[in-house]
Amino acid sequence: MPGLGVLTALFVLSALAPYELVAQGQPSPNMNFFVAPTGPNVRAGQAALPLADQLCGTLAYAQGFGHLQWRAYLNEGSQVARSRIGSGPWYNYYGVPIAESLAQLHSDDNNLWAESAVTVTGEYAPQGFAIPLGSQLDGGDFTPRGPFLCFGVP
Repeated sequence: MPGLGVLTALFVLSALAPYELVAQGQPSPNMNFFVAPTGPNVRAGQAALPLADQLCGTLAYAQGFGHLQWRAYLNEGSQVARSRIGSGPWYNYYGVPIAESLAQLHSDDNNLWAESAVTVTGEYAPQGFAIPLGSQLDGGDFTPRGPFLCFGVP
């Protein structure tokens, strides 16, 4: 039955289409998470959080993800990192799930590994990268130097 072979081939090709885009250098359309390798230039007296958010947005916009509101996973003043990033799910450049929810993101069950915590262009995070940087799970230890995590919120 020649028609069945064609249908099977079309099904396989359509299932592989998202991965083909990534193979050609295109990020997954689901990407809403990446690692920013460095932090913003913060001068004395400047608030670091808006600058970090702006850096996340600038990096994402250059890759075609300006439709999301990008937030750095950082704390500053009364702003708590985990309350700024939405409720999930989050996916990296390749469409790999990072976490389905805040509870999973802040547990040992998340998918944050050296292989999945990639930059906005799909490159591995800087050597020595520890997860999460910028804020501990309890919200402490703010550092604007980077690297840090960026999350896209619709």
